[in-house]
Amino acid sequence: VSGYNHYDTIKTRLVFAGFGSQTEIESIDVDNKALAFISSSPQEAYETIKQIHNVNGTNSFFVIIPNKSKDLERAWETNYITSEYVLPKEFSQNYSLGITEEWNKPIGSVNIFYCFPNILRSIFNLNDNQLVDISTRKSTANGLLLENVIQPYIECFINCNDSIQAIEVENVGGIVYGKDTEETIVVTAHYDHLGIEMGEVYYGADDNASGTSVLLELANSFGKNEVQQPERNILFLAFSGEEIGLYGSEAYVDNPVFSLDSTVININMDMVGRWDSRHDANSSFVYLLNGGKGSKKYYKLGKKKLDLPSDFDVSKNPGAYEKLVFKVGSDHYSFHKRNVPISVIFTGLHDDYHTPNDTPDKLNYKNLTNISSMVYQYIYHIANNTEEYPVRFKK
Repeated sequence: VSGYNHYDTIKTRLVFAGFGSQTEIESIDVDNKALAFISSSPQEAYETIKQIHNVNGTNSFFVIIPNKSKDLERAWETNYITSEYVLPKEFSQNYSLGITEEWNKPIGSVNIFYCFPNILRSIFNLNDNQLVDISTRKSTANGLLLENVIQPYIECFINCNDSIQAIEVENVGGIVYGKDTEETIVVTAHYDHLGIEMGEVYYGADDNASGTSVLLELANSFGKNEVQQPERNILFLAFSGEEIGLYGSEAYVDNPVFSLDSTVININMDMVGRWDSRHDANSSFVYLLNGGKGSKKYYKLGKKKLDLPSDFDVSKNPGAYEKLVFKVGSDHYSFHKRNVPISVIFTGLHDDYHTPNDTPDKLNYKNLTNISSMVYQYIYHIANNTEEYPVRFKK
């Protein structure tokens, strides 16, 4: 909770003030410092903060709530609703809940940080339970225990805005028309990323400039092929709004250019530029996950029927977490919910995922070339073998 609606920086000493009582505050030096204290609930903390602010003029507080708090869980769920893999309807549902209680309202220019469990552990060199123990014992030690807790110098960057700004973004598409102008393969990748957070650029080279680059290369290759017109349409779509909840793909499936009943398959590429720890020894690979009707046949196509380098591996066995993430965590899920078969093309997660370290110099360009060739052949087979890969529902 903050009274600021702009970028701000706090540079100060952080003092641990036990449970934040006036007796404890009087036993330590709090002048021109930020305070951390323990509370049983955000409502109780709010009253404590108002008291300390009115008496001592303190403007920055870090609240430690060591026990489970449904109120904080609800607040975190709402405030962090734009984190990964939250779908639009869930976003709207959770955001509508709001936090209307007094403790979530600003007090002038006071900064209040309700901390996740043990988030201050590395700062104080003590975990929440140890801080609680010190605060409980201090009454028999004349406050000396509080004074002995390390008072670190901290620097916090704040970006707080209580308003929501709606920004229009666009999906970008191109079409290669087939002889049958109804049956359509939809090839997708998302081109949005996290942008700039706290002054740091999140380059998104793998997530998902890699997928977008392959998409453009495929569109260019099929667009230049004037020798043979495919049997089916091939729609290349670059989506926006994926990172905040699959908004671009949801918008498309709600208003498709070609009927979803005549959509053969969605082939989605998300993070195809790096490799995961399973492939440190051989980074020439791709994961191919399939869902919906014909999924075994679509996997077999990628695994056994394409002309690929001998050392290039097509696998359906990423880690369990990655498999869960990519089940619902990218634009193909919007199609999957509408019963459109899907093929997901990706190369796994890595430590630079969703950090400023996802930079172009770390991409596996040789393997990007292999993946581009693989997906080109994959699309070509489905586009021209209509009997082997039929549309699920014929009108």
